Amino acid sequence: MNSKEKIVEVMKKHNLMSIATVDENQMPKVRSVDYAMGEDESTLYFITHKFTDKVGEIKANPNVYISIDEDGKSMEELSKMMYLKASGKAYIAETEEEMGKIFGAIMTKFPHLKDLPGEPTDFLGIKVELDTVKLTDNNVSFGHTEEVSYR
Repeated sequence: MNSKEKIVEVMKKHNLMSIATVDENQMPKVRSVDYAMGEDESTLYFITHKFTDKVGEIKANPNVYISIDEDGKSMEELSKMMYLKASGKAYIAETEEEMGKIFGAIMTKFPHLKDLPGEPTDFLGIKVELDTVKLTDNNVSFGHTEEVSYR
């Protein structure tokens, strides 16, 4: 399996990513969000309430850093683990078409999110375009990292 295929495997296996933004004091802020893969493994989508801090932070500075990983409960599990870290840029969907694409991908992966409290107009779709992905594949050797550049 090549690096891009491994990245797709990790993205499909997991549901939660951590995303870091920078606040108005230039301090990093990290939070977890449910995500879905976009057109390919270089694009991720998530939705968020339009009044969250991350919306303002993304508007002010679209540079983000994400991680997709899991905890290992034994050395055996750790030795088989693959996880991702990536830099990229986040964009707030501006058209109904973009919003529909993002919401469609999220609702397909997470049907229960249709029951989020509030109105659909309370939420925004966010597209994350990944620049560089670092895939750690402990199957190769512990801490083995492969880098893939997209942009």
